[in-house]
Amino acid sequence: MKQTYLKKTATLAGLMGFLLMAAGCTSPEGLFGAIDETASPEKAKLEKKISVSELTSTVIVEFESGRSGLADMEKGKLLGFIEAQRLNFGEAVEVELPTFEGSNGLNEQRFVQVAEFLQDRGFNVAPRVTRENAPDSLRVYFVQYVATVDPNCRKGWYKPEGIGYENLPLPYMGCANADALAGMVANPKDLVAPANSDAMIGERAARPVEVYRRGAGSSAAPAAGGGQ
Repeated sequence: MKQTYLKKTATLAGLMGFLLMAAGCTSPEGLFGAIDETASPEKAKLEKKISVSELTSTVIVEFESGRSGLADMEKGKLLGFIEAQRLNFGEAVEVELPTFEGSNGLNEQRFVQVAEFLQDRGFNVAPRVTRENAPDSLRVYFVQYVATVDPNCRKGWYKPEGIGYENLPLPYMGCANADALAGMVANPKDLVAPANSDAMIGERAARPVEVYRRGAGSSAAPAAGGGQ
């Protein structure tokens, strides 16, 4: 019995020594698995990414063979497309530009019919060149841009499960600023391809300043007729 007990004790001591040696050569993550949600400088950046996606919606306007006029059903289709896409006054809409060769002006008249229908409702129409044109139909395109915030912000307020000895900002820091910017921008396209500024805007803004500096705005013009 004594010999058996000593053998078991030696076996346990050897096993413990092996574990201690492995622990000395390996990090705790190597033994028990890394905690993915531990705070780190990469996950605690205050700058959150805003992604801009391009979405293109299309409606097909059909024509009767040999005719260029818009049928009432096709007009209703366009109106339904405008309502479904929530198009606002002045927004840009693209109309497929068909080939004018060999159509005896029919395709050109059809393009004008669709363009005028949209322009009469306050939209800016631009031609869109495509590789293939289907017979007796034209496509209308509306391109819109959608801004979305970093997917990590969708989790809302949360605290990492790891030990917070790093004293780093929590992962959701900066989400409010990114979400506010994505919601305030009028056209998310400006975040990836800003529109060129109009030089006339600066000239109009500078003109009152120039008038003020010359003193032209300091004195009121005399009333017609003069005296009392």
